[in-house]
Amino acid sequence: MPSLKRLTGMLEFGLTEFPGTLPHELARTINSVWPAYPSDRQRGRGSLAATLAVAALDDWAPVDPGFDELVSRTVGAGAGALAVVSSTGHVPAELLGALRHRQAPLLTLPATTSWTDLAEAVTRERMTDLRRAIEWRDWLLGQARPTADGRHTGRIVRRLARETGGRVALIGRDGAVVAMAPQRSASKLAAVADKIQQIAAGALESAALESDGAEIRLVAVGNTRPRAVLAVARNSPFDPALTQITTRTADLLSLHLAVEDADTTIQNHQAAATALHVAILELLLTGEVPKARRTAAQVHPGLLDAAAVRVYILETRPSERDELYAECRRILDRLCLVAPCPVYEEHLVIVAPQPCTSTETDDEVSAALRDLVALRPYRHLGASGLRLITETDRSHRHALRALTSARINRSRTALFNSQGRLPELLNQLHPGWATAVLHPLLQQEEADRDVLLQALTLTLQSSVRAAAELTGAHRNTIASRVRSAAGILGVNLEYIRDRALVAAALDALFLDERAGEAAHGGLVDLQGLMASPEVHAWKAEFLHVLVEELIDILRAWVLADGDTARVADVLGIHAQTVRKRLRIAGRFLQRDLLGQSADVYDVVLAISAEFNLPLPLPLARHPRLTTAGDES
Repeated sequence: MPSLKRLTGMLEFGLTEFPGTLPHELARTINSVWPAYPSDRQRGRGSLAATLAVAALDDWAPVDPGFDELVSRTVGAGAGALAVVSSTGHVPAELLGALRHRQAPLLTLPATTSWTDLAEAVTRERMTDLRRAIEWRDWLLGQARPTADGRHTGRIVRRLARETGGRVALIGRDGAVVAMAPQRSASKLAAVADKIQQIAAGALESAALESDGAEIRLVAVGNTRPRAVLAVARNSPFDPALTQITTRTADLLSLHLAVEDADTTIQNHQAAATALHVAILELLLTGEVPKARRTAAQVHPGLLDAAAVRVYILETRPSERDELYAECRRILDRLCLVAPCPVYEEHLVIVAPQPCTSTETDDEVSAALRDLVALRPYRHLGASGLRLITETDRSHRHALRALTSARINRSRTALFNSQGRLPELLNQLHPGWATAVLHPLLQQEEADRDVLLQALTLTLQSSVRAAAELTGAHRNTIASRVRSAAGILGVNLEYIRDRALVAAALDALFLDERAGEAAHGGLVDLQGLMASPEVHAWKAEFLHVLVEELIDILRAWVLADGDTARVADVLGIHAQTVRKRLRIAGRFLQRDLLGQSADVYDVVLAISAEFNLPLPLPLARHPRLTTAGDES
């Protein structure tokens, strides 16, 4: 991980330590950057000991008491260090005094450097370290030859104690006792601690001492410094045979410790590989395909070069996911990207890339996953359709919807069926309607527009928490962006019809070939479109599996904005009865109506069309844009 010293050595950022900063303070590890604003009252959660706080003095100078508050907030949040940005290059004495009183290191940053540039540098350095660590571990694994019977250090120490008739302790490289026999055999080690440290450091290979009437032999174990040390104490002298046994036992222990180190290295390598796979998946789900490809190229060259992907979601019990993940990696690692879902602990996400003209690879992946599902009755598999890799986030949502169907299918597998969905139908009836409907949001500055669209889309399809985990932003940030987007569009996302219509418009926006054009005229009368014969036919086909009682429940449920308690009050029945009927309706419609998923939006719009329920007016009648030659 990058340190403060390492960051100050990157001259392009101009980060420098303040005079008088102690060397050991510059050795602190930094893995993230936290901008400290006076208006931000939310302190970081957890330990921020590896975080560099960045504050602009011009922002804090007007605050009373500004610098005391800055230091209090920075130190209180546990930040490892503070870097201040000053347009004059001057650090106020009161700030310096407060930091020295709190023993917090201070660095300075020129006004020309953005904290985001520094954060990107930290991330880049972390990725470099991770890549080097993986290369080193791969090399180490190539040298190690693990035995099949695993850990034996405890058994070896006990055997040596029996052979020598003495007390034996193995001190690890970290100075802690790894194994001892019999118990409390390490009680006399304090008297020879200096010799143990010399052997661990490599200054000595072995030592023979006497302490409190006991003969003690200390032998180095292994060659890596600091080294482990084998200590044997007897009440009688060591003869040559016992000395040889002790030495050979140390050689044997060095081999087994190397095996255990290799096992630990394997586990660390696997953990690092898993974290890297999750990072690649998050990049794909947030639309950062070039970054995902560059990152994946380090471990899977060429894997994500394909034009299209199919996304699978394999559901199992959370306690079994790690085991199933390892099995999927063993079977599918050369064919696709396998990663634990960063949001749902019971899901594995499989991204199967392939050219648009071939499904051969995908058939192999599908067959392997279906075989895994067939092994356990609680496993389910949802698969998206084949889509461009740039639309992986949509494929993921489609796989989630297919998973809902898989839970009620006899085969426990399902493939997403996009036929007959309302966004596609409305695009056919009125091309460009989504662009016109979302016009206020699309007209924002590009940077603002992109983050608002991303937050709104991810939140409507899952939740604020899931969107935050996928994007790496704080939940409060995501919630704030969603509120801003809703305000721009003039909708209230507390209402289920507002959410359904916005979700449909966002869904249709990415399907509309004219979405990038600003060439539309007239009005978008969505209420009229919902009353069209085509939508009437879609609604009839969608709801025909339901009896009248279930349709009435759904109507009350939509009018109550999904609140089952309100439905129960309106209909005069028990809330459990409402939930039971919604579950029945969900099975017929292959939708999860009681979960926090996007499954409900089609149902809401179908019921709105059936009963001519009003849609959000700011969206339903937004003027469309006109072409440059069509001023009228």
